[in-house]
Amino acid sequence: MLLQVPFFITEIIALSNPFTNWVFYYDSNNVFHRNTGEYFIYWAAIFYFVLAFFEILFSWKALTHRKSVALIYFFFIVFIGVWIQYKFINIRCELLAEALGMMGAMLAVENEDDRIDAGTRLYNRRAFQMDVHNMLVMNEHSTLIFVKILNANKLERIARSSNYDLLILSCAEFFKSLIPAYQIYHPTRETFVLICSKNESSLVEKLITTIENRFSNIWELNDSAIKLDANVFQMSIPGDLKNIDDIMYISDCIVPSSVANNNATIEWIMRRSDIEKAIRKNIANDGFEVYYQPTIYMKDFKLHGAEALIRMKDKELGYISPEEFIPIAEQIGMVEQIDDYVLREVCNFIKENIQTNNIIDCINVNLSVVQCLKPGFFKHITNIVDEYNIDYSMINFEITETVGAEDYDILATVAHKLKSVGFSISMDDYGTGYSNMEGIFSLDFNVIKIDKTLLWNAENHERGRIILNNTVKMIHDLGCEILVEGVETEKHVKMLQDLNVDYLQGYYFSKPIPKAQFIEYMQK
Repeated sequence: MLLQVPFFITEIIALSNPFTNWVFYYDSNNVFHRNTGEYFIYWAAIFYFVLAFFEILFSWKALTHRKSVALIYFFFIVFIGVWIQYKFINIRCELLAEALGMMGAMLAVENEDDRIDAGTRLYNRRAFQMDVHNMLVMNEHSTLIFVKILNANKLERIARSSNYDLLILSCAEFFKSLIPAYQIYHPTRETFVLICSKNESSLVEKLITTIENRFSNIWELNDSAIKLDANVFQMSIPGDLKNIDDIMYISDCIVPSSVANNNATIEWIMRRSDIEKAIRKNIANDGFEVYYQPTIYMKDFKLHGAEALIRMKDKELGYISPEEFIPIAEQIGMVEQIDDYVLREVCNFIKENIQTNNIIDCINVNLSVVQCLKPGFFKHITNIVDEYNIDYSMINFEITETVGAEDYDILATVAHKLKSVGFSISMDDYGTGYSNMEGIFSLDFNVIKIDKTLLWNAENHERGRIILNNTVKMIHDLGCEILVEGVETEKHVKMLQDLNVDYLQGYYFSKPIPKAQFIEYMQK
């Protein structure tokens, strides 16, 4: 309000000029003369001009190069136009310069079309990224309310894409009923973000409660009742969020529906972010290690081979389970580097410790389906193995059974090529989820690896025993060998002896161990 005082004074003296002549007057010869009020207006203009200039300097880091250059240029035009008319009263260029300056500032700053999502008419990802970046640079204290729809992918498959778009539009209209549209962003298909300034802190809790209540109820769409599952949580700038990368990561992250509440969501996202950083760092710095878990012949309990298993122990986070970091590596496109690292470590291990003395038959190496489906995969794999000059038969590639049906043609071609040059192929984790029989027929595996859950269920339940017995019989009838993992007790061994499986793997014989310990294990 204090900053507006000079403006109101100039308006008052200008409007009262017909009665007071404070700003200007005409003499008896109709010659224009400035009066004291006009000089005051010029001083007020200088005040606002300097204030605006310092505001630009203060916001300099938040401006792009194009915007900063444009604003300085148009500031200069306004200054020159005003100064010329002040010095040469008959040259009427001041209003023209001001109009050009205002138009230039609007063109430089207010280009909203690129910032608006066409469907929801809310600010898009680009606008969100720019605006939160500016908040951080300007140290503006704000609260970000994230609304993440957890079942978006499932709903899109069930309700079709066009219907899902209508649902998102309904969400957008609901949010607009709560706060002005310029405070709402739609950076990703699953995420809305509502931004409240520090002056609206009392509004935040009310908003979160209202949003949670709305998402706990049904959404009506084309005479259908649809349930949208959402996580709603708040984070503050700059308290919780201190850089743009973390903010965009939280915005982009797809949260699983198993994450139960707001605190768990934040913890899950931050943990995932830390693991992503750890993966990238350890790939760059060789921070991974390959462990080996022995596989044993059933008939005489001699050593058959081992499965190579990746391990990551980060300096900051400590040990991170493969079950946690492998899915993340797949999603961020870094599982190929991990697979290549494991294969090179195994090839080097075979070359230095095994190939000359024939202690074991082979080492099992896991392959991600993502890697198998890439063009040039076969040549890439054989080139790595050829670097170490080892026999292809020393490596058995394990492929998980959870493969999309549309990928089997490509996988079958790759598997055939690998087998034709001497590699062995195993199906990993058979019995988890919905076992796809097409995999056994299409990929012609040498070994089927039965998941530990089938064995453990067979130990405790009659139905489990029936399933395991018939699974083993079916696989043997198909001409494949069987490896059972998760063997932990003598009871397990006896049960599998009766079924006449081929290989065993599990803690009963050894947990996964580092390379040096596995060498000792082989020697013993």
